[in-house]
Amino acid sequence: MNTRFVIKNAMIMDGSGRSATGGDLSVENGKITAVGKSLPVTGFETIDAKGLVLSPGFIDAHGHSDISLFAAPEAPGKISQGITTEISGNCGLSVFPVTDRNREHLQELYKQYNVKINWRNVDDYAEEMDRIKPAVNISSLCGHNTLRAAVMGYDEAVATDGQVSEMSEYLRDSLENGAVGFSTGFLYIPGKFADRREVVGLLKALSSSSKPYTTHLRSEGDFLLESLDETISASIEAGNRKIHVSHLKTAGNDNWHKIDDTFLRISQAQEKGLHVTADRYPYIESMTQLSAFLPSPYNKMDDIKLKNFLKEGRNFRKFLSDLKLLPEERWKTLRLISTSANFAKPGFGKTFSDYGKEIGMDPAELCSKILREDTTGATAASAGMCEENLKKIISQDFVSCGSDETSRPLDYSLGRSHPRGFGSMPRFINYLKPAMLLEKIISKMTSLPAQIFNFYDRGLLAPGYAADLVLWNPDTLADTANFAEPHSLSKGIMKVWVNGVLSYEEGMMTGKRAGKYLVCRD
Repeated sequence: MNTRFVIKNAMIMDGSGRSATGGDLSVENGKITAVGKSLPVTGFETIDAKGLVLSPGFIDAHGHSDISLFAAPEAPGKISQGITTEISGNCGLSVFPVTDRNREHLQELYKQYNVKINWRNVDDYAEEMDRIKPAVNISSLCGHNTLRAAVMGYDEAVATDGQVSEMSEYLRDSLENGAVGFSTGFLYIPGKFADRREVVGLLKALSSSSKPYTTHLRSEGDFLLESLDETISASIEAGNRKIHVSHLKTAGNDNWHKIDDTFLRISQAQEKGLHVTADRYPYIESMTQLSAFLPSPYNKMDDIKLKNFLKEGRNFRKFLSDLKLLPEERWKTLRLISTSANFAKPGFGKTFSDYGKEIGMDPAELCSKILREDTTGATAASAGMCEENLKKIISQDFVSCGSDETSRPLDYSLGRSHPRGFGSMPRFINYLKPAMLLEKIISKMTSLPAQIFNFYDRGLLAPGYAADLVLWNPDTLADTANFAEPHSLSKGIMKVWVNGVLSYEEGMMTGKRAGKYLVCRD
């Protein structure tokens, strides 16, 4: 697509962290051709950016739009907050490799998107993504849960040496053909069943590349420090030098004091020569599948098994009885985000405790009935994080911004997002503005994640770099999404270009999409 334009009179924050300068930027054929003052405009479309900041497009270091982009390629929640590239395949869940052992499960998990999973590997997936041409770029990690299930299925079992070897082969193939790294999510099935030998074996397969090991730690609360130790020591044993911690947090009031020890462990690992980074969304409520909050033994059932289990009346009654044993505080801090269960839809954005009182239903019964109807699709948010710690975390030089969200359309037709799905980037900036230079903040959202994930032509405004650009107003920039209206667009994002194509302009999608799968090679 041949596009030639010059952005004039902008306050240019180039992503490097250097002081902003007033000037111009020219683009041709999707690439930045010049950055400077008084650039020639003959033969170019001219855009006056007086009073506005021009920066590289924001890179969402932690997303989950692996499948949703096929169903809604316009990606309004992402592009409207200035995101031009997303890293998906996080928390151990990618949509490759696919075999007969995991295809049916993945299809059920993503059934709300009505997308046929007809690929096998990252090559096939990238080809399908390029075919639909999403509004934003995407690159995917190879997820351990999917990888393990491709070899072993979803049952609780210890991997044999042969199975670890087979997983390693799939991982190497994914990395060689464009996966941006390797992710684990030890909260989820079947990844939680992996022992150290399996993890180290897979990290050895990763260690020959420069791609990162990203991890949703086994615990982000009571065993946070032990989980960090596990990650660091396994990486050292395997010879892996690049660790990225997903949504770094201290979850639960009793764990807030661990923040300094968390930073100390990361600092000590960095002193040993490990490249340790992290991402974080600027909110103090997390969100994931409702089933992830269940107690034992239900937390060892994958969603398909749980769904079949709850169909039987006797099982359902036992399940409900066990959930009623949970402390009342659990229901006061657990918020319903989305479900296809019609009876519960008026409760979106409300805690289980509050909505249960509203309809005269015990919150344990409410949760049980939702899961019986919508085991795979129901999502919930959980309170329990500290705002002071949030600010400390996102202030660290090694921390970038990640929405931890799926791209969804404005109309809620594909479910409801956490507010972070529409507001993370502006909120991240505004949280940091009182104590950090804007230029530094922008570097944390652009060049830092580009370096982490080896994007050598993105994250900076420089000749030869991809023209992923966001033009925004620092005086009006604000997130507006909340749990009542989570798909509310951010303010102050004026224009967004992806690969040189204007795709978003002052609250409206332009209808032009130029995103692609970014193949990442060493």
